[in-house]
Amino acid sequence: MMDDFKVPEHELAEAITSIFGLEKDAPEKKANKYYYQVRIVIGEPFGAGMAGDGAYIRLIGDKAQSEKAAVKKDWDFFDRHLSRTYSDMTIETDKDLGDILVVSLGIKKDWLPSLKYWYVDYVMVDNQQSKKKKQFPCYHWIGDGDSVSVTANTATLQQVANNPIYLQQRQSQLDKRRKQYVWKWFRDVGLPSGIDATVLSLPLDEEFWAGKLMDFTGTAVKDAVVMGFQKHITNIEEKLFSVDDLSIFEQLAKALGKHEFPVYQAGRWTRDEEFGYQMLNGVNPVVIKQCTAKPANFPVKTEMVRGSLNRGLTLEEEMKAGNVYICDLKVMDGLPCRENYYCPAPLCLLYVNGYSKLVPIAIQLKQVPGDDNPIFLPSDHWIDWLLAKIFYQSAHSQYHELAVHYLSCHAAMEAYAMGIMRNLPDPHPLYKLLRPHIRYTMAINTAARASLINDGGIIDRAFAIGGEGRKELMRRAGKAYSIYWTNIKRSAKKRGVDDTNQLLEYYYRNDGFKIWQAIESYAHDIIYEFYSSDSAVANDQELQYCVTDIHNNGFPGYDGGVQGHGFPKQVDTRDDLVELCTLIMFTGSAQHASVNFGQYDYYGYVPNAPFGVRSPPPTKKGVADYQTLLDTLPDKNTACLSISIAHLLSQYGPKERFLGHYPSERFTEEKAQRMIERFKKSLDGITGDIEERNKSLDVPYVFMLPGRVPNSITI
Repeated sequence: MMDDFKVPEHELAEAITSIFGLEKDAPEKKANKYYYQVRIVIGEPFGAGMAGDGAYIRLIGDKAQSEKAAVKKDWDFFDRHLSRTYSDMTIETDKDLGDILVVSLGIKKDWLPSLKYWYVDYVMVDNQQSKKKKQFPCYHWIGDGDSVSVTANTATLQQVANNPIYLQQRQSQLDKRRKQYVWKWFRDVGLPSGIDATVLSLPLDEEFWAGKLMDFTGTAVKDAVVMGFQKHITNIEEKLFSVDDLSIFEQLAKALGKHEFPVYQAGRWTRDEEFGYQMLNGVNPVVIKQCTAKPANFPVKTEMVRGSLNRGLTLEEEMKAGNVYICDLKVMDGLPCRENYYCPAPLCLLYVNGYSKLVPIAIQLKQVPGDDNPIFLPSDHWIDWLLAKIFYQSAHSQYHELAVHYLSCHAAMEAYAMGIMRNLPDPHPLYKLLRPHIRYTMAINTAARASLINDGGIIDRAFAIGGEGRKELMRRAGKAYSIYWTNIKRSAKKRGVDDTNQLLEYYYRNDGFKIWQAIESYAHDIIYEFYSSDSAVANDQELQYCVTDIHNNGFPGYDGGVQGHGFPKQVDTRDDLVELCTLIMFTGSAQHASVNFGQYDYYGYVPNAPFGVRSPPPTKKGVADYQTLLDTLPDKNTACLSISIAHLLSQYGPKERFLGHYPSERFTEEKAQRMIERFKKSLDGITGDIEERNKSLDVPYVFMLPGRVPNSITI
């Protein structure tokens, strides 16, 4: 649930200097009694203050601990449900508690089931004896009969938290979490492991807050109603009978409120330059590789593509010069499809021409060459060539959704989140660093497993490959998967596209490199601040348990796959830890944003990239006509489902938290706060660079703009 709302600076300052002015309301002090003034700041999420009369607090010091003290209910309905508020109180004890180390918060269990929830941002404690004031960050939900214990604001490693009270608090928290966060393996589809929970049984801290849930559900319901209405008023039949019916896809796309689709305007989607642009900057920009030699199963010859090569060189010479690229979707070969739908396993050769534009120059729709598997070329009849691009895009889009989007972002981030929650307690600096980047990931994935990628779910009904094909594709991709798919530096280098002097319009790469560097610098600052040496990393038992847990349980090696899929068994150096944390933070933020939020732009107009085609890959050239084109595109039900999926998944949530903005002050140390400010400043510089560049583009590339990149996967 929500956990990161910014405390107003004036309020925090007042808290620190005068414990919120409680002195005027403090009770008269009695002899031989000890007094502690407390302010409990209730969080802003809807329902955060619904603790009723059962809320309590206990102070634990290095000398003694208080009894449970009832928290008075001094907030009204509006405060409880819609805004941040607080509760002030004075705790009187018979014993001197000493230095307050831990604060315990809870709700007494009712004998009848109830809907009591309490979300606490932080607690301020003013020890009236020592005049020492402390802030205890919480940012947790507390349910009926539940409790949480929190320590003061300092980030600490286990090996330096040598006070037995601190150590007990850390271990108790982890023991509790390991019962809540239980691994579930997805062997049947070969995915990384996740939480063994349903939407209704998630830990409270992982659930969508009510506003987010209402927005998500409302969008889904609205889309279903609108698209259901549209498919009945558009006169689309299961087969489209006239050329004019092609325009109906624009009408369907606009039904959900978007009135400008760049891919549709002036027929952009039919142009070769647009196709090439989407391989670089669409929602699946990570398949393209440099081609240095022709694949044996893709026998393209110079004579076939000479009209596309405008430097006077042979195809082999262009490859040697670094001007030829390839997209190979062999992973799609032989996937089962649902009735009356087909999915190719295409190869596409692309060329950077003398105008620095990437364009397709050859497409083969099946992996095995032969007379019944022609190589389509830009010089062919325009319908043949357009159909070849449509067939390619249909495979490209399905692979994107299941392997690039869900597997390498959603599923991987859930595995990371599980390891973090099971092994890193709240005071751990890496918990504070990484927690904002796993917010809502378990909630959205659990919802997806219930309705999107479940048997008979939306994907099975919208994609050509259907249910059995979906599972097989996930198994294949899962076996090949490496965590470094989302390490943009390593991925680009492996694909031969890391040279920023080539593919000048590869904005995903160019912007992504900058964001990676900014995140890496921030992670480096934090890690080098809290780990004094490499040995401190190696000796951090909580960290090593976390890494081993993710390696062993998060990324199992199913059916011959590699155990860990690149995730290490242990981390021994600060630099290795920096790279690992950068990977996690980048995957949950910029990488996911780049492959998610453009879906409606590129999939909303169905002919540009359909999730399925109704005709098998053509075996001859020169026989297709308009009717062939129309008969190939999806039927109305599939089109409406596709548009609804693309629209729903492209939405930002209410009160979204964007990269670098951490309203919950998990790090309260001054040096760490300065590091966060440096991170924000570097992101502001990247924003300025991108916005200036975008002024000269017909279609601005915005998916890596820091202000449009959420910290975590929330959709």
